[in-house]
Amino acid sequence: AWEEATALFERTLGEREDPRALEGLGLAAWWLDRTSVVFDARERAYRLYREEGNARAAARVAVWLAWDYQAFRGEPAVARGWLGLARQLLKDDTCSPEYAWLSVREAVLVLFMDGDPDGATALARQASAAARAAGSRDYELLGVAVEGLARVTAGAVADGMRMLDDVSAAIISGEIREPLAIGLAGCYLLSACDRVRDYDRAAQWCGRIKGFCVRWGLRQLFAVCRTQYAAVCLWNGEWNEAERELVAAVDEFNASRPAMSVEGAARLGELRRRQGRLDDAKELFDRAKTHPLAVVGRAALALDRGDAASAGDLAERYLRAVPVQNRTERVAALELLIRAKLSLGLAADARTAVEELESIAADAATVPLMSVARLGRGLIEAADGNLDAA
Repeated sequence: AWEEATALFERTLGEREDPRALEGLGLAAWWLDRTSVVFDARERAYRLYREEGNARAAARVAVWLAWDYQAFRGEPAVARGWLGLARQLLKDDTCSPEYAWLSVREAVLVLFMDGDPDGATALARQASAAARAAGSRDYELLGVAVEGLARVTAGAVADGMRMLDDVSAAIISGEIREPLAIGLAGCYLLSACDRVRDYDRAAQWCGRIKGFCVRWGLRQLFAVCRTQYAAVCLWNGEWNEAERELVAAVDEFNASRPAMSVEGAARLGELRRRQGRLDDAKELFDRAKTHPLAVVGRAALALDRGDAASAGDLAERYLRAVPVQNRTERVAALELLIRAKLSLGLAADARTAVEELESIAADAATVPLMSVARLGRGLIEAADGNLDAA
């Protein structure tokens, strides 16, 4: 009941400047996408908590502000600054829910912004340990979910997915009660499925997560879920459904959190490319700028237009930016690089790419990734004249 909560917090603030009421107002406004209220309330709450000497509460709000600056404004440097303040405040308080919350958000930033699954794993374990010591089951399992996603990213797919499935089962059983923790854990599961193209598993969870988001009025998480669900629709050839989900998600983010709209734009660009609407696809990829999906999309677009050299350059640029240990994030570019190099007559480069792809697919052991690897090997064999093997 976010609107009712907002009214009650504002009534309190009409009587006195209370940091708890400001923090509550900021949370309600966050769920309602009232950006200016979020920043004003939380920054005021942070200052008042500091004046009170309440380090835990100040750190908790600082972590939220770090997320706000990243999600609403796309400013990772400012986000890191707020996380740094929180870490200073909690340096002697490492067995608290606040320290777990800080470690979770740091882990996510390290994974998504720095491309460092090992660093993210260490921080996620730190979060789970702090939450366990504080008796916070919600944050403990949220840390497990982040670690699972980091493991999948690094190529330890079976272990990572097992951790994510365990957390998801805990959600269904009612073991996790905090709405935000439930929503985030669901998002991490879908992100992991997307990385290894495990769309059957993703489809099983999408309906549950979307229903949860609607029930609790979690619009932002619903928009993220819709973006990821569109990948399932694309895989199943349900292009009309994918378009509806992506257009709705992009519109939702553009209205309130433009920094988060780029992934939806990139995925919509991929749909347009498959539809043969190449100019529309280019416009959407350009809107998504340097998002990894947009870089890969531009490479695929170049191949569609017969420009193998540009496709190869873009794929190699992507692979230079994605660390080798981020194994599952390298698949799409490797797939394109094989085709581009073969088109250019550079069979040795194509073989190098397919060998890496086969190694990733063998560890992941999902049908879509094994299929991609076998297609790549088949193209190499065909180029070598080994048609039976191909």
